[in-house]
Amino acid sequence: MAMINSFYFVAAYILILFLLSAFLIRKALNSFEEYGYCGRSLSIGFVFFTYLGTWIGGGTIIGLVSRSYDFGASQYWIIAMSCVAELFFALFFIGKIRRLGLKSVTDFFALRYPGHREAVRIPAVAALLIRNVTMVAMQFAALSYLVTFVFGINRNLALLLVFLVIISYTVLSGLWGVAVTDIFQGLLQTAGLVMLVIISLRFAGGMKAVTSFYNAQGNLENLSLFATDMSWYEILLYIIAFGLFFLMNDQTNWERIYASKGSKTAKWGFMIPLVVTMIMLVMITYLGVFQRAIFNGTAESASIIYNFIFNLADSKWMIPILVALIAAIMSSADSFLLASGVMISEDIIKRFIIRDAGDKEMIFFARVFVVVTGAIAFAFAINIEDILYLWLTGIGMTSIILVPGYFLGWFSKHTSTRGAMAGMIVGALYVFAMGLGFIKAGPLQVCVGMALNLAVSFCFARSKLRISFDRE
Repeated sequence: MAMINSFYFVAAYILILFLLSAFLIRKALNSFEEYGYCGRSLSIGFVFFTYLGTWIGGGTIIGLVSRSYDFGASQYWIIAMSCVAELFFALFFIGKIRRLGLKSVTDFFALRYPGHREAVRIPAVAALLIRNVTMVAMQFAALSYLVTFVFGINRNLALLLVFLVIISYTVLSGLWGVAVTDIFQGLLQTAGLVMLVIISLRFAGGMKAVTSFYNAQGNLENLSLFATDMSWYEILLYIIAFGLFFLMNDQTNWERIYASKGSKTAKWGFMIPLVVTMIMLVMITYLGVFQRAIFNGTAESASIIYNFIFNLADSKWMIPILVALIAAIMSSADSFLLASGVMISEDIIKRFIIRDAGDKEMIFFARVFVVVTGAIAFAFAINIEDILYLWLTGIGMTSIILVPGYFLGWFSKHTSTRGAMAGMIVGALYVFAMGLGFIKAGPLQVCVGMALNLAVSFCFARSKLRISFDRE
């Protein structure tokens, strides 16, 4: 009976998403600016929840819970490291991005490296798609495993259903649909996560029982956020390999910075949910810690959340927790899908293929490439085993291609389109070799790839082109 009720509640939740998105179609289709950027009119409430919905995804929850279950609370910093870097991004870059009127990472590269008719947009788009596809694949995989585990259907069928549902409501009304549904989903996921932490601690017997369990296991340090056996050298490698990316940041975040109605909204609408995210990540981390005490360390970490929800099958708590997890997954996937479609429509179709494309054509192509991005992510999701590893790999590969050119663009007086393009091509070849398995996708290898990109960029032609930060 609980499973049947769960099915009806999930179906009702999905119907609400479609209704919210459909309600905004007319507004979103007024222009491409409305479809992709909400007419630059997002207030701080919309901005807050759309960031929160994007940053706390199902891949993050399931991956981090699995890691903390295996290795303790210090795994918090694998994800929280990105939040710390993003605080610096907010303090030092958001104001400049707003003054320059930049819509995207690719806009910045085109502004700084304008040669060859802004051809730098092409490798920049390709690199950002690596990040976006891996993020969407994470969410598809997480949700398909959840649906399979709870409802007992074939995983490939579950994956197809996930793909169809998320793609369908995302393409309807663009960023307006994403922003409005993120308010609904953000409230659900926040309430559900708090509920899940409280119930987990209760099932574990309280904090005293959890402490006694880890003490008996000789692993009391697993309760500490700061206890790690990593050396400072390893920590530094992780910061460089995976932290620097978040000083450049995701295309989804640049999209929202541009869509915010004012500079203060853009900055505080970014920083406030970022702090909330860091607090929520602490809760997610200790979910894994509590789950180990509940299952006495005998359950498989990759499916620990699913196991716990299944054990709640006859409980009144199962349905709200299940819906909250689904909300977390879907609110993250839709943002990265939309960002991919809008980016390709603007940076490839409009710039290089159909230069006189109007709003209707731009919206059409944005929708087409939302579907294409989802299809590629669908293919990736079929074979995903380690969700958090995929998260790190996507960041690392994108960083190898883009991060050196990004920092040179902001801080170097002597760089050029030719140098940046050469470095990005070398970085892309390195990533290709990594994808084929010739190079391991570890932090050291990511740092080597970025260093190669940087060296090649410096070796090629130099220029004295500088950015003016006075444009409104």
